[in-house]
Amino acid sequence: MAKLRPRARIIRTIGDQLISGPEAALIELVKNAYDADSPLVHITITPQNSDRASKDSIVVIDRGHGMSASDLTEKWFEPATSDKVERRKSPGDRTMLGAKGVGRFATARLGSYLNLKTVKKSEAKTEVSEITLNWADFEHSKYLDEVDIEVRTHPGNIHDVPGVTLEIKDLRDSWTENQLRQLVKELRRIASPIVAREDQFKIYLDISAFNSDIHGFDGQALVSGANRESDSDDIDPTEIRPLPIGEICHYTVNGIFKNDGSFSGTFINRRGDHKPQPIEISATDLTTDEAACGSLQLKLNIYDREGDAVVDLFQALGLGAIGRLEAKKVLDENIGIGIYRNGFRIRPYGDAETDWLELERMRVQNPSKKLGLNQVWGMVEIEDEFSSGLIERSSREGLEHNGSFERLQRLITDLLTIVETIRQDFRQTAGLSRKTNVDTDEVKERANLRATTRAISDLPVKYREKLERAMKQDSLALKTSIGELETYQQALASHSTLGLVVAQVLHDGRRFLSDVTTRSKRLVEGAPRLEENSKFGEHFRNTFNGEASSIHSSAGQLNKLFRTLDPISGKKRGRPKNFALTDVLDRCIGLFSDSIKDHSIELEILGAEEQPLVVGYEADLMAALLNIIDNAIHWLGVSSLKPRKLKLSTVHSKKYVRLSISNNGALIDERFYPRLFSPGFSLKTEGSGIGLAIAREAMRASKGDVAFDPDADETTFVIEMKRA
Repeated sequence: MAKLRPRARIIRTIGDQLISGPEAALIELVKNAYDADSPLVHITITPQNSDRASKDSIVVIDRGHGMSASDLTEKWFEPATSDKVERRKSPGDRTMLGAKGVGRFATARLGSYLNLKTVKKSEAKTEVSEITLNWADFEHSKYLDEVDIEVRTHPGNIHDVPGVTLEIKDLRDSWTENQLRQLVKELRRIASPIVAREDQFKIYLDISAFNSDIHGFDGQALVSGANRESDSDDIDPTEIRPLPIGEICHYTVNGIFKNDGSFSGTFINRRGDHKPQPIEISATDLTTDEAACGSLQLKLNIYDREGDAVVDLFQALGLGAIGRLEAKKVLDENIGIGIYRNGFRIRPYGDAETDWLELERMRVQNPSKKLGLNQVWGMVEIEDEFSSGLIERSSREGLEHNGSFERLQRLITDLLTIVETIRQDFRQTAGLSRKTNVDTDEVKERANLRATTRAISDLPVKYREKLERAMKQDSLALKTSIGELETYQQALASHSTLGLVVAQVLHDGRRFLSDVTTRSKRLVEGAPRLEENSKFGEHFRNTFNGEASSIHSSAGQLNKLFRTLDPISGKKRGRPKNFALTDVLDRCIGLFSDSIKDHSIELEILGAEEQPLVVGYEADLMAALLNIIDNAIHWLGVSSLKPRKLKLSTVHSKKYVRLSISNNGALIDERFYPRLFSPGFSLKTEGSGIGLAIAREAMRASKGDVAFDPDADETTFVIEMKRA
């Protein structure tokens, strides 16, 4: 019977693959100290001097419960042991962080030699155990079980302190100033500022052996400089403390996502009234690519990046007179949304360069509204792997990109869309950003130059005639320009609306063309044998009529599809025409028939019988309907409410015909009512924010209008047109 026998060098092979760099290796050892219930971990890095008289080393000390000789042989000597997975909780009731069993690989990644000393105390005795490893012994062609490791054990005394001391020598990396800066940054961000205070787990880093004379920089200044927000003499200069950025921001969001994906939390505007505003988001269904990700606790800090605003923040941190550039640099280094488990960050989420929510990509589409990567700091606390489905990679570099991770991303980006809208509203009201307005009615009114006309009428006659002539010319030029702008907006409406139907056109067109191609090919190939006196000839004659009828039907469907698209083709518009509103409605519903079916939406059309004709342009009504129905289907598609209903009802009076489009998806928050038709406003994660604006402009071009009904029980938009 054959057996797998791993080579001894697998320790280095796996270690180099699992541990991405020396910073990651040290973080693993910090987590091991936490799992051991230690109140602290002390790291000392000593470089080799230029005269090579001293050896370089790393010493990591914790004051946890230590290991006995049996713990060493039965746990530490067993790579990938399941001990922490099975226990899940430390003796001190801390949730275990290290479940992959890679601690010994971390020491191998850092240096060639390891001396491990551990002190274990019990009521009966104190036991001191020690091992020495030369990882080069594992480089040869020996099998793992052939490498002998001596465990030296002796009784301790009353002065021995429980814990583990790791002394690593002959380092594999030469620690540069940039690497040490990165290490300080990683250690500062390893623990949630909140959990760090609650658990009283402290990290110390002594790099004072790096000095300016030999190494070109002062090592300990890298630590003390990072702690500059506090000038207290009581602080140990080697202590690594999280930046208290969590309490300083312009806007903050706190809340909880429940297991079903619903969110309950608050938004606080610290540049405004500081009053908590509630944010409630209904649960959404899982998409086909998603899986449940458990409950999430979330805290987000949002920053405006104007120079004065950033400087004011850092003065609030106690940093004194810090300049704009320096303040922005500090903020850049400590920004990002991190994912935490049991209070410790999962690398690399939260690093300034890790855009796992694709904020920068979405910001390009709408920079005035969307938040950039350098504007958000946050903590997303996730549950354990079993409860959340969020699995840490063996390399300890991020989470597996599975369905649960997809769900996590969508939940947070959907929340950010709401938050971005609230923030943008305040900034526009406070005059911090430019307000967009493309309604031409006000511009038309101003083009009449009424105030100028009144002023000219008071002038003497000999001056008045010349000025009135010049004013009329300017007014006419303005009105001509406004007309050109309206024409451009109409073209934009046609092109944007066309974009909504392209996917459906391709889907339907390919289906009809495929049917025509397949059946016509059969007829062409069988035609020479049409009159043949054989079973094939008989079968061909019997099926000929059905094949030809199907081709005719598919060709008719293609023709119908092209006729449907004709009103939004952007061709030159003539005079307004009389047409049946219900005909246009039927065509629009037909374009979304597959989406309605895919999302199991119940469609109800009321009052369509004997409707009078309306006057205007079919293209305008189609532009409005397609945008409104597309929005309704989107929100119904993510709604967890069943059954999903889309209702269209028409009523008419002597002058007008009103069409109401209602859906029972998520209701729109009252605070967003004034912005619904503003260009750039969208509650979709990647929405363009022009759909409803186009719908309103299109209907006004046909002397109609589109409005939101705030009094309706469901989300309802109303289209109004003049009767013919």
